[in-house]
Amino acid sequence: MVFRKLLTALASVLLVAGCTVKSEENQLVIYQIVTATQVQEHSEFSVARSFSGVLVPARSADIAFEFGGTLQVVMVDEGDRVAEGELLAKLDTALLSIERRQLQAQLTETEANLRLSKSNLTRHSSLESDGFASQQRRDELEAGRDAIRASIQRLHAALDGNQVRQEKSHLYAPFDGVIGERYQEDGSSAVPGKAVFKLLETGRMEAHIGVPRKLAITLAVGDIVSVEVGDELMEGTILAVGAELKARSHTAKIRIQLPSGQALAGSLVQLRLMDSIAGKGFPIPQSALTASMRGLWRVYVITPAQDGLYRVEARDLQLRYAGQEEAYVEGGLSDGDLIVTKGVQKVVPGQLVEITAEDKPS
Repeated sequence: MVFRKLLTALASVLLVAGCTVKSEENQLVIYQIVTATQVQEHSEFSVARSFSGVLVPARSADIAFEFGGTLQVVMVDEGDRVAEGELLAKLDTALLSIERRQLQAQLTETEANLRLSKSNLTRHSSLESDGFASQQRRDELEAGRDAIRASIQRLHAALDGNQVRQEKSHLYAPFDGVIGERYQEDGSSAVPGKAVFKLLETGRMEAHIGVPRKLAITLAVGDIVSVEVGDELMEGTILAVGAELKARSHTAKIRIQLPSGQALAGSLVQLRLMDSIAGKGFPIPQSALTASMRGLWRVYVITPAQDGLYRVEARDLQLRYAGQEEAYVEGGLSDGDLIVTKGVQKVVPGQLVEITAEDKPS
């Protein structure tokens, strides 16, 4: 009686530990309980892939003066939002103002000389008709008049140039945006072409992502794709597909327009695409795989034995794809095979095991 109670208690403990106890003629037999799944052959396998990129403004520009000078005032700073046409900075234009007054004075003087030249020509015409003036003198006066007219044209051009330089001494925002960086301060010397600000457009953001050629050729302008920015999943529209592969990454750049949001330029983005692995194979849980020899992988197939038990058999196969939770394999399996999906390290070929009721094939 005592022995029977002990045997019953031991069997209960082993059942809780994941094993089955069967007693025949006072012999204790332990059968491992395993989790199994039935496999089905597929003609191809779809895999969700993610590709990393960066979020950039649709437009960005380094704003610089075309002419050199001293920065009189810088009106905005990093992070400031500006509107198209807003004044950002201006140069000291005192010397340009002086130059303009000098040019205007020269123009006034030259125009006076032109009036005098015209009067001389009129008097010369009267004398010439009376025979008191020569043709040579008339030619000299006409040449002098034409030279004065050319000088006036040159002075007008100089005044226009002065006006342009004064206008370009003021730096305006070419589009709505935010000041990304400010490179110079009040009183510093502005060098032609050297950036004073970096302006980033607001309201329109793009994701720039490198994608392998195999997937890039399946995309087209206007396609809607899923993009993850931080913890937010959103839909974007493909603006362009790169026509060449990058030398280092061997990927084509994809430009994707994203809806307006709070994400900042430079944020990491993930593009999600479905990739197909062609060829017959079996999708199985990653947990069913164990390493074999010669670069192969192994699964444990279980086949019916006796008394509701199953016998373990090792099958080697080739791995086509391995993800975090699922793998795609070929060879070694047939439709409907039962494979061990959990606890593969606890079984060996030839072992008898029992499977849970929900895993048994109908």
